[in-house]
Amino acid sequence: MEYTKDMILQVRYGEINRTLKAKKAKRTSKLLERIQKHRLITAIVISAIMFISIDMVLVSNFIRILNLV
Repeated sequence: MEYTKDMILQVRYGEINRTLKAKKAKRTSKLLERIQKHRLITAIVISAIMFISIDMVLVSNFIRILNLV
């Protein structure tokens, strides 16, 4: 029973001082959780970045063509 509570609450016991220590969440795991939670917003942001980069390439090519003439 105690072991399952420790597994659910993610509590570890310290080897040296015999004290309780809680696991710290990593930055990447927090970021991945937010991405999975807000999939629509993530898709919108990624597509906006992609469209902006394509637009920049097209505009630079257009300016290059105008300079040739």
